[in-house]
Amino acid sequence: MRLATFFQHGTAERRFMQQSLRPAIFSALLLLGAYLRVMGLSWGLNSGYGHDLNFQPDEWVSLRGVLQLDLLAGRIKAPGAYFEGTFNYYLWAVPQAVLKLAANKHADLSDSVNTQGHADLLYISRWMSVLVDLCTIVIVFVAIREATRRFYPSLLGALCYAVLPMQVIYAHFMRTHILSNLLCALVIWLSFKLRKSQSWQLFVLVGLISGLGAATRYPVGIIVLIPCLYLLFDGGSDVRSCRLRFAERAKHFVASQVWLIGLGFGIGLFLGHPMLFLDPSSVTQAISNETLRYAAFHEFSGSQLLNLSVLWRYVAYLMPFAMYPLLWVVPYCAVLYLLFNRRLYNLSIPILIFSLLYLYLMGKGYLAPYFARITMLLFPGLCVLVGIAWGDLQLQMRNKRILAVVLTCVLVLIVGSAVIFDIAYDRAMQQKDAREVVRDDLKKLIGETPAKIGILRLGAYFYTAMPAAEPLTSQKVTVQLLQLQDPGQDADFLLVGFPRQISPPQINAIVGQIERRGKFKYTKTYSVPVKIFGHECTLARFPLDMTYPFPMILLFRARVPM
Repeated sequence: MRLATFFQHGTAERRFMQQSLRPAIFSALLLLGAYLRVMGLSWGLNSGYGHDLNFQPDEWVSLRGVLQLDLLAGRIKAPGAYFEGTFNYYLWAVPQAVLKLAANKHADLSDSVNTQGHADLLYISRWMSVLVDLCTIVIVFVAIREATRRFYPSLLGALCYAVLPMQVIYAHFMRTHILSNLLCALVIWLSFKLRKSQSWQLFVLVGLISGLGAATRYPVGIIVLIPCLYLLFDGGSDVRSCRLRFAERAKHFVASQVWLIGLGFGIGLFLGHPMLFLDPSSVTQAISNETLRYAAFHEFSGSQLLNLSVLWRYVAYLMPFAMYPLLWVVPYCAVLYLLFNRRLYNLSIPILIFSLLYLYLMGKGYLAPYFARITMLLFPGLCVLVGIAWGDLQLQMRNKRILAVVLTCVLVLIVGSAVIFDIAYDRAMQQKDAREVVRDDLKKLIGETPAKIGILRLGAYFYTAMPAAEPLTSQKVTVQLLQLQDPGQDADFLLVGFPRQISPPQINAIVGQIERRGKFKYTKTYSVPVKIFGHECTLARFPLDMTYPFPMILLFRARVPM
C-alpha cells in the first residue's frame, strides 16, 4: 500500500514537473525566435527614401504606399499599394499617424527630405513584422497541438518555423509576406477546429481571415481553399469513405453552411481593401500596369500547361536555399512520410493539395523562378505537417528508444545548423553596409573638388551601387548612369554593383572588360562577408531576395583626373 502510494506520488510529481517545464521551453523558443529577428533590425534604416536610395528595394514600395495614406485626415486611398493589396498598408499607417501626432500635426512625413521620419516609420514597421512573425510561431504551435494533442511535436513544428532562414530574414523587412503567413497559419488552425465544431461563427471567421489575406496580397486569397478542403476530405483516412462516399461528402459540403465562408471572405476583402469595391477602376489599372508585368501567361498555354520544370526549380533550388543549409530535409521528409501514411490523410491531404495548387499557380505564373519569397506562404503549412508527422512517429517509436534517440540527434543537428546560419547572417547585418563604406570612401576621395560619379547600368544597380552615390549629389558632385558598352564618359569614378557576391573569375572578367577601354583603373571591391566560425559563407548561389544586405560593389577611378 505504501509502495503504491509512493509510485503515485512520484508520478504526480513528474507530471507537475513536466507541466512546469513546458511553458519554460516554449518561452525559450519564442525568445530564440525574437532574438533571431531583432538582431540586425536597424540595418539600412538611414539609407533614405527613394527608388535609388533604399537598400531593400521592396521596402521603398511599402513606404511609397503608406505615405499616400493619412488616417488622421481620413485619406484611405493608396494607389501605390493597389498592385498587391492594402490591408498591411493600413496597419502600417497606424504608427505613421502616431508619428505625425508626436511630431507635429502639420508635419509632412511624405516629404522626401524628412529622412529621420522615414527611418522611424520603417523601424516601427519592421518591429511590427517581428511581432507578427512571433504570433505566427504561436499559431503554428497551437495548430499542431489542435491536430495532434501532443506538446513536443507542436514544439518541433514551431521551432522549424522560428529558425527558418527565409522567415528570419524577411521578418527584418517592412513587407507584406510576414502578415500573409500569419493569416495562413490562422486559417489552418481554424480549419482544424472546423472539423470538430462547424458553428456558423467559425465559418464566417475563417472566411473573414481568408479575405484579409487576399486584401494583403492577392494570391494569398487561395488560403480560403484550406477549410473547404478539410470539410471535403474529412474522414479521408477511411479507404471506403474516399472511394465510395466522396460524392456524398461533396453533396453534404455544398449543402452545408460553407457559403458563410464566402460571405466572410467578401467581408474581409472589403475591410482590408475597400478601394477594390469603391474605386475598382484604379485598382484594376494598378494591377494591369504593375502586377501583370511580372506574370508569365505563356506558362499556362496548351503546350506548357503540364511543363513542371519551373516548379522543379522551386522545389530543388529556391526552397532548399530558403531553408538553408539543411532544414529543408525536415519538411521534405515529413511530406514523404505523410504521403505514404493513409491514416493521417484527413490531416495532411488538404494542406498538401493547397501547397501544390499554390506552387503551381504562383510558380508557373511568376515571371521567373528567381525569388524565394514566392514560397513563403507554404512555410506555415509545411511546419504544421512536420509536427503532424513527428507526432505519429513518436507513437510508432515508443518501444524503439535507440531509433528515437538517433532521429532526435539528427533533428538537433539540422535545426542547429539553421540557427548558426541565422546568427551569422544577423551579425553580418549589424556590420556597416558595403554601400555606406563606399559612400564614405568616395567622400574622402572627392573632398571639396567637383566630381562626376558614373554608375554602370547593370542589373540591380538601383539598390546596389546607386544608393552608395546618390546621397552625395550636390552642386559639385553629379551622378550619372553609364552603359557597359561605353563606360566612363566624363566620369571621375565608376561604380559597378552586383546584388550578391560573385566569384573571383567573374570579378576579373568585369575588371578586364572595363580596364581594356582605357578610361578606368580598378581600385577596390566592397562586400560584407557572412562568416560562420570564422569561415566565410559564400552567398553567390543564393536567391536574390536573400542577399539584399550583402551586395558586392567594384570601385574604379579615372586613369586621368578630369
